[in-house]
Amino acid sequence: MTIHQTITAAATPAEQRFLDLYASVSGRLPGADVPAVRAWREEALDAFAALGVPHRRVEAWKYTDLRALMTAVHPLGGLDGAEQVDVNASLGRTLANVEAYRVVFAGGKFRPDLSTLQGAPGISFKPLCSKLKSESEAGDALAALTLPKGDVVAALSTAFATSGALISIAPGRKLDKPIHIIVIAPGEGSAYAMRNAITLGDGAEASIIETHLGAGASQAWSYSALEIGKGATLKHARLTQSEASLHLSSATVTLGEGAVYEPTHAAIGGALTRSEGTIRFTGPHARATYNAAILARGRSHVDFTLVVDHAAPHCESRELVKAVLDDRARAVFQGKVAVQRGAQKTDGKQMANALLLSNDAEFDSKPELEIFADDVVCGHGATAGQLDEDLMFYLQARGIPEAQARALLIAAFVGAALDTVDNEGLHAALDEKVAAWLAAK
Repeated sequence: MTIHQTITAAATPAEQRFLDLYASVSGRLPGADVPAVRAWREEALDAFAALGVPHRRVEAWKYTDLRALMTAVHPLGGLDGAEQVDVNASLGRTLANVEAYRVVFAGGKFRPDLSTLQGAPGISFKPLCSKLKSESEAGDALAALTLPKGDVVAALSTAFATSGALISIAPGRKLDKPIHIIVIAPGEGSAYAMRNAITLGDGAEASIIETHLGAGASQAWSYSALEIGKGATLKHARLTQSEASLHLSSATVTLGEGAVYEPTHAAIGGALTRSEGTIRFTGPHARATYNAAILARGRSHVDFTLVVDHAAPHCESRELVKAVLDDRARAVFQGKVAVQRGAQKTDGKQMANALLLSNDAEFDSKPELEIFADDVVCGHGATAGQLDEDLMFYLQARGIPEAQARALLIAAFVGAALDTVDNEGLHAALDEKVAAWLAAK
């Protein structure tokens, strides 16, 4: 008897909602008739049942009480026919014009008719759903989709996964354009779950863009595992944009010797966004530069939680988070830098800055350093404040209207996190998203 069966009677209503959902859809999930896939999902559900829905007494979730914030679980999408979607309209003109290999998921289903990555040179790509449905191929897919311990979002994403992307870039391959993973949520009142696995071979160079677009009061759970080989470079931009959706995501990134990882994450709106990540250095002389921007108003709640694990010497990490909060919005940044024994010559720094446009907005910053080596340079900092009145006066004294002056200062503040994006089309698209958010007030 599995754990989730034995604890059902003791489960809180928060856990029981997920257990009931699984019981109602388990026979319709991809690979339901493949024993190895069923066991894979059952193991994940058991892990979720043992962990439970996080609440404020769980240290990593102390600022984001999921048990209180998520009072309902929507029906799972991606099990029926394909939905009609206009990808370019959903992205917006500028982002849609970014030249890239596309992988499109709409309503929880992979859409080959809207995707262009299939057959790209030097790239091995398979949608997860097709692998899970094939008994002969499921074993290889599941070997790359191991379940991290203690990660409730990964457990949910695995148990309910309707699709995902399995991408492998050949050693030495330098992609001529980015891979754009486009995820369009199901309609109002639906949920979807995804599992992704991305591998860069030694010496490979690639850019990945992820765009997650919410639709009404949708819900999403996703987990990604990224492995960056020796001397490989990955630039990774992630945009989460919605109005009233709930988006829970988790990722584990592993860097080999001399690898470079440059992620940029922007979260715009959404009822609840929680992005949790672990970056682990397993080889020396690797580097990671994490930049993030949060734009939230109303009662939006955004939580970025990041652990940077220096398990090898001579590695460098940088984290910069910029948050702009209005009305009663709340943002959280929990950043931990861990330096393991033997990881000498580590250079790790983090900074979080918040711009509060309302007296009711809230920013919670929780920086942590855990160091077990003595020859390191590590530091952290955090600030929170309002727009500089002197700068506002300076701009207005030169004939710039107040609203335009505010927008210029806010855009410049956020730009410190987004200016590291070197793809001109993507940079212009992110600027456009920021401008649209500012104009919506």
